[in-house]
Amino acid sequence: MKMKKKKFPLLALAIILAAGGALANSLTKNHLEETQYYKSGTSYYPAGIEGYDYECAFDHFGTCTYYFDAATGTYKSSKGGKILFIR
Repeated sequence: MKMKKKKFPLLALAIILAAGGALANSLTKNHLEETQYYKSGTSYYPAGIEGYDYECAFDHFGTCTYYFDAATGTYKSSKGGKILFIR
């Protein structure tokens, strides 16, 4: 009988955590929808349209594009890889 009393709070906690995680995930912003930048030296420039102006090739340690985080005033990694310009 004691085991059933312990299972309910744990099950309720698991459900609450799962729902909270799903809600937090749905509220996160997709940075790929923002203007994408590439880094050249110490400067950042607009990359254009992926698939039209550039492609991101596989690069294990590189960063293909960045986005500007207005809250911190810095550029942050958006997509991994190596930028290859098409045109």
